[in-house]
Amino acid sequence: MDAITGYISAHPALLVLGVIFIILLLLNLVFKSIMKLVLVIVFILLAAFGYYSFKEPGTMQDKINKSVELMKSGFSDLAGKSRSFYTDSKDLYKKTKDAPGQVNKLLDTSDKELKKDFKK
Repeated sequence: MDAITGYISAHPALLVLGVIFIILLLLNLVFKSIMKLVLVIVFILLAAFGYYSFKEPGTMQDKINKSVELMKSGFSDLAGKSRSFYTDSKDLYKKTKDAPGQVNKLLDTSDKELKKDFKK
């Protein structure tokens, strides 16, 4: 038992992966069809992670850090674009809300001009 606790304390990532695995198994009981696919994907990802971590253990942390930075920059870009989309759609909504009134004004002025032309 001491060997197991010593190993887990030396490798806390393994404990986290084990807890995630147990949570996924519990969720599998609730959402069987969807979770089966998720579990297969997680196992494939864990196998790939294990393969690359044993193949090149020194560079794995650098690759993970680069991936995390890439994800952060992607999310920040997405957040910026979603904010600009929100403001653009808000402006477009205001313009479309005002458009019928402007069209009516144009029709009224053109109607007045038409009546002036017919009176001549």
